[in-house]
Amino acid sequence: MTAEEMAKRYQPKDLKAFEYERQLWEARFSPCGNFVVACGYDATLQRWRVADDKLEPLPAFKGHNGWAQCLDFVADGERVIAADSWGAVTCWKYSDPEATKPLWARPDALAGWVRALDVSPDGSKVAVAGNDRHIRILSTADGQTLKEFPVTDEVFSVVFHPDGKQLVAGDLKAVVRAWNIETGAVVKEVTIPDFYKLNHLQECGGVRRLCFDATGQQLAVGGQKTPEGGFAKGTPAVALIEWETGKVTHQVLAGGDQDGFIYDLAFHPDGFWMGTASAFPGQGKLFFWKPEFDKPFYLAPKHTNGRSVSLHSDKRRLLFLMSVSSNGNGRALGKNGEYFGGNAKLFLLSFPETAA
Repeated sequence: MTAEEMAKRYQPKDLKAFEYERQLWEARFSPCGNFVVACGYDATLQRWRVADDKLEPLPAFKGHNGWAQCLDFVADGERVIAADSWGAVTCWKYSDPEATKPLWARPDALAGWVRALDVSPDGSKVAVAGNDRHIRILSTADGQTLKEFPVTDEVFSVVFHPDGKQLVAGDLKAVVRAWNIETGAVVKEVTIPDFYKLNHLQECGGVRRLCFDATGQQLAVGGQKTPEGGFAKGTPAVALIEWETGKVTHQVLAGGDQDGFIYDLAFHPDGFWMGTASAFPGQGKLFFWKPEFDKPFYLAPKHTNGRSVSLHSDKRRLLFLMSVSSNGNGRALGKNGEYFGGNAKLFLLSFPETAA
């Protein structure tokens, strides 16, 4: 199938758009597909019940102090784990409309900003990483530390291999490193070319997102090509690692040099990657890419400044999260000196019937 045929087959259509008054970092469908959970700049976890093409609001979870930046679901279909910029990690029963307190909380999981987390395939462990140069593996049952791996740089992304035996992290210097979880030994290390730059004393770039395909044979690495300072100037890019050999086999640019860096990546079971990029203000796009093509076969014309993308369990619906702000620093130019922060839009999209 050509790139043009792929674009026609998988070009999504809008079902509905929903707004939230503050900016959100990530929004995900639950594994069962009946809920959406999002984490936000206002230190909350927002929830919605999914009903066909509607999102019905549920009471928010309020257990964080800083920006709630990342979340993931536990395999049992009952729990979601989230982390924030103060180093706290919390676990909630997301399906309970009456829940007001977390099942457990670790306010000191990391000494500072948790930038990424991932739950293991069997649901027993959650890896958290961020600015304090440690990666910790916690029990999803009670939040207690099971393992700890010291690192040399800030970590922006972390993911378990689908076999559950390896943990992979991406850092500021664009190094992708894998550990054997049982022994703690480093088993693989790959540096992504041109994803890091020291620009006028400012360190720019890094590995912002990691995502395996369903088999664990390929790892998609999201970042920014030739990053520079200021407002994250650079071109969003995805590198593909053949996991067995550790070789970078493909690299694709997902926009122009004002489109920022990759915020999110997801693998579609039909064999292509979905992702989104974001920059200041309102740049970056939702895109779809297949490795045999030298550029994305689909770049959304209006789904821009994206923070996350999530595929529903029916493989037909897609949730796209957009950050909305009036100018580069998110400040609307209101009257009487009033300050208005940015907000968020959640787009519920659908693939055409022919893509089923």
